[in-house]
Amino acid sequence: MIIRKTILILILPFAIMAQDDGLYPVESFYGGGVGFSQTYLFLDIGKLDGFEFLGSVLDTAGTTKGLGLNTDNFRFPFVINGGEGFSSITPRWRLGGYAGVGSSLIADRPQIFLFIDLDGDGEFDTGTETAVEYTGSNAPDIQAEFSMWIGGATVEYIFPIFRGLEISPGVLMGAGRANLSITQGSGKPYWESIFSGVYDLGIDGFVAVGDLTGDDTTTAADIALAQTDMLFSASPSAVAMTSLTGAFFIIQPYVAIKLQFLDRIGLRLSVGINLGKVNQGKWVLNNQNTISDSPATSLNSLAVRAMIYFGL
Repeated sequence: MIIRKTILILILPFAIMAQDDGLYPVESFYGGGVGFSQTYLFLDIGKLDGFEFLGSVLDTAGTTKGLGLNTDNFRFPFVINGGEGFSSITPRWRLGGYAGVGSSLIADRPQIFLFIDLDGDGEFDTGTETAVEYTGSNAPDIQAEFSMWIGGATVEYIFPIFRGLEISPGVLMGAGRANLSITQGSGKPYWESIFSGVYDLGIDGFVAVGDLTGDDTTTAADIALAQTDMLFSASPSAVAMTSLTGAFFIIQPYVAIKLQFLDRIGLRLSVGINLGKVNQGKWVLNNQNTISDSPATSLNSLAVRAMIYFGL
């Protein structure tokens, strides 16, 4: 009798809780949602292959090269803001899509010292020459901005745990583009000067041709030579900009947790590995010229994605 009562006491709480189907795995159903998503890539931009010249690098001769920027000021982790959506195609399989873009900017003004070159060797000689720091307003301003966009499709397999709680391993597959823009300016630019032409093309496009053939006369032969060999002179510019762009494929395996905390609002959190690489020789300068000796740049990193979604 005592044993029966003990068993009854042990079973009774579970029998009562069983009335609440929220403690049991949900039945398979179809649903979907869309919302804002942020991806955090634990990517050290300054240490990417080929990006070391954004800082200071010593060559074999002991000469310092690079822009001298502090690459530790790049945002870490690198944040990509975007949107994401998903929909069930079977009770356990889910398809979706993701697209986002992010950027991080660093800037600095190099420290400049002026000295009188007594021996004319172009180098400052400590002890014999005196230097003073430059305090004028025309010191160069150097900026470097790294940006990236990615987009692709997602495939997941759903493991319902309890009502409103799911775990789903999946993979994001798609493409992306990385861009590094370097801007170097001197002094304070004026709005009108930004829209002025860099090349000297004369008034209304009429460019005078001189003696290009070297025969001390200007004839039609000089015009013909100018058609193939003439280089138009460029005026000095207060701002110089370089843009490097590289495309890549992306694969991002992950494990996601989906929590439905309101009837039509929920939270998704995924942790995975971002796999992508700009191949050697595939960086493009100013969207025109491929740099054949550019290094391969790996974009592999830990990836964490968080999403507030609206749906089921």
